[in-house]
Amino acid sequence: MLSHILPDRKVTLLVASAAIALPAALMAATEADRNDDGMLNLLELQAAHPEISEETFKKLDVNADGLLDADEITVAREDGLLPPAPKTGS
Repeated sequence: MLSHILPDRKVTLLVASAAIALPAALMAATEADRNDDGMLNLLELQAAHPEISEETFKKLDVNADGLLDADEITVAREDGLLPPAPKTGS
């Protein structure tokens, strides 16, 4: 695994961070995902974020499949192109 590269504590932190961040992105995407396919198309994204143009959507859609997957949504949020995921729990 990664233990030869990173000390155990760092690996645990990395895995824990991913386990927390990805579900938040997925949950927010799920709320906008009207057809329950696990991804957002342009119309679903614009329903949640009307300010997103088709041109911006195409930039976010890195693999050009016409859909935003969880990774593309996460990167867009990190780059400030989409609003942050809503906070979950306290």
